[in-house]
Amino acid sequence: MRKFAALLIAIILVAGLWIGGWFWAAGEIRNQVALLAQNDGEVNPKITCGDLNVTGFPFRFDIECVDGTLTQLDTTVTLAGLRASVLAYNPSHVLLSAKAPLAITDAFSGAQSRVDFTGLQASARLTSRDLFEGLTGVGWRIANLSLVADGLTWNDTVVGDMLRMSADHVEAHLVDLPEGRDKAARTATLGAYATISILNLPQLGVTSGQSTLEAKLDQLPDDLMEFASPDVIRNWQARNGKLTLVKWQGSQPAPDEKLEVTGEVTLDPIGRANGQLTYTTKGVLDRLLASYQVPVLQIAAFKGMPNADGTATNTLGIADGKVTLAGFLLAELLPAF
Repeated sequence: MRKFAALLIAIILVAGLWIGGWFWAAGEIRNQVALLAQNDGEVNPKITCGDLNVTGFPFRFDIECVDGTLTQLDTTVTLAGLRASVLAYNPSHVLLSAKAPLAITDAFSGAQSRVDFTGLQASARLTSRDLFEGLTGVGWRIANLSLVADGLTWNDTVVGDMLRMSADHVEAHLVDLPEGRDKAARTATLGAYATISILNLPQLGVTSGQSTLEAKLDQLPDDLMEFASPDVIRNWQARNGKLTLVKWQGSQPAPDEKLEVTGEVTLDPIGRANGQLTYTTKGVLDRLLASYQVPVLQIAAFKGMPNADGTATNTLGIADGKVTLAGFLLAELLPAF
């Protein structure tokens, strides 16, 4: 009988601590959101919620911000609703969802636009290089970041609605690549993957296009806290970090056009880009450059070597921040640091 009573008391104590801890954490969430509303909107972004709800007791935290506003310098972003959900016993995995519309205004330029969507979900999951080290708050890195949107449209709204972009489905993922991790050097590698279906870009003449992207970024720090350092890019360069564009593809059916780009870019000790990009196109450059009245011979130079399948291949060189094609300077990139 005494053992039963002791067990019952222990259960009551644990339950009481859990309940108290949940309400304490919910209060802290509210306090942190309130602090964001006190930022100046210049050095630190100012974030406010028309209505803030924290629910999900006892095992989840569901944080909902209704009529949210983000202000940073001259830019103001408003969103009808944003919801974040996290399990109380697994705070390293967060699920997000949003309600349309999302409006963007720039007080300096006068630009105004609105993004609508039928569905938008995202998730963020972190992983620790060591369980016990992770309990101290260090050694956490990205395991997976994902974004999925359906029925996406972006309109310029300065004078009525002018369509800038629409897509039936957009999906993007940023994932940790275990084979690219160096435990001794404490570095990690991230892979980026994205796909867009039924893409329309009226200003560029793209209709019902498809696009996929695969890229890789190595020699990253395996602790997210290091990304807050002002020297994070300089340190990445010192480790000989490299951005690899494995493949970016795009196509549309009418007119029949294709684009494929591969390459890699590194930085030199003073932050200038170096590398090369190889691109293969069909129809894209002919149409776009002709619209700017570029002479036929110059279009052929941009397109490069013709292939048997009707495509053409060429390579952009990047040296000391200068982008060149066949020895001619096209652009000069600013140093990364």
